[in-house]
Amino acid sequence: MKTKFFSLFLFGAFLLTSTTLSAQVIKLRSTGLAYKVQTDDEWSDWSDFEDTDVLITLDVDNSRFTVYSAEKQVYDISENEGMTTDSDGDDFYAFYCVDHDGKTCRIRFAILHSQDESMQLYVDFNDMKWVYNVRNIED
Repeated sequence: MKTKFFSLFLFGAFLLTSTTLSAQVIKLRSTGLAYKVQTDDEWSDWSDFEDTDVLITLDVDNSRFTVYSAEKQVYDISENEGMTTDSDGDDFYAFYCVDHDGKTCRIRFAILHSQDESMQLYVDFNDMKWVYNVRNIED
């Protein structure tokens, strides 16, 4: 029940539709990281997941994702694509973003209902993608 409540809360925050969420920062902690790269118009397979422990925040008021990895990653949301649900019943929230170098990317937040409500955060650039397994940090 607690996970379902958090998922519903997070859905609303990610959609950025509520004006009552002032000064709202959602904190996540990564537990794993995998990546894939594109070379010669072909994508590699996803790497094996590596253990990670990285803070990731969504600042709702400023429409910004921040990943506090060894190299801090800042992504400003330029467009909210909304939510989609795949054939497994998993929910995906997608955002077009701009990083601190001005490069565009797409960030997708997934709630995997088919996998015990686990969550992932995807960062997709034209030539590289990575995915974090994440969990919420409860106050």
